[in-house]
Amino acid sequence: MNQPASQSGDFTHQADAYAQSRPTYPDPLIDRLTAHAGVHAGDAVVDIGAGTGIATRLLAARRLQVTAVEPNAAMRAQAEPFENVTWIDGTFEQLPLPDGSQTWAISAQAFHWADAARALPEVRRVLQPGGCFTVIWNNRDTESPDIVKRTHDVIRAVAPDYFQPHRKRDWPKALASTGDFAEVAHHEDEHVHRMTVAAYLRLWRSINRLATRAGPDGLERVLARIEALVREAGVERVDVIYRTRAWTARRVD
Repeated sequence: MNQPASQSGDFTHQADAYAQSRPTYPDPLIDRLTAHAGVHAGDAVVDIGAGTGIATRLLAARRLQVTAVEPNAAMRAQAEPFENVTWIDGTFEQLPLPDGSQTWAISAQAFHWADAARALPEVRRVLQPGGCFTVIWNNRDTESPDIVKRTHDVIRAVAPDYFQPHRKRDWPKALASTGDFAEVAHHEDEHVHRMTVAAYLRLWRSINRLATRAGPDGLERVLARIEALVREAGVERVDVIYRTRAWTARRVD
């Protein structure tokens, strides 16, 4: 059954596809970020805009005490339960957490939805003195392999304004923009997400900006053409290359 396209930022109709197709983040990168933030097993950390819990799982595996903040009930419902994870409804701009209660805050694939002018003071409020805020994105290589390049050509033809502006945003400047954070550090790593054909199609269905720019009919046309491309190529799996980029800023005390 076809699902309606989501409203901008609303993943209600995409939560299932999101949970089944979105890539994780490289373990070596998460280890470097954890070390940079100076957190250890048992520390309280918050994952803001946690979605279906992709980054949350990585934090839980490191035995951190995680509060996962996600405003969308359908996304929260897809999350895998962990004893050391508590899920709550909230947003970047309104975090239902006490002042100074967290040692680290992260946002994976989500901070571009925030109003930075309101969100950054709120994130600072819940962090302990000296605490860090890390923002992370998985950026696809749009030029390789060839099937991914051809997929992007299809999308350009149907939804030419799809391509995501946050890829080019000056995140160090944005994180320091309110004076709540400084000392911005950058880390990145590359990884490959190997997907079945079905998962590859779900990946594109899960992308909110594509759904909203293409509209319901346009999205189905895009997905049909992507499926035809993959079938024509005769592949059973697609390797999607990601460059994961992260910026970490320290709370100004």
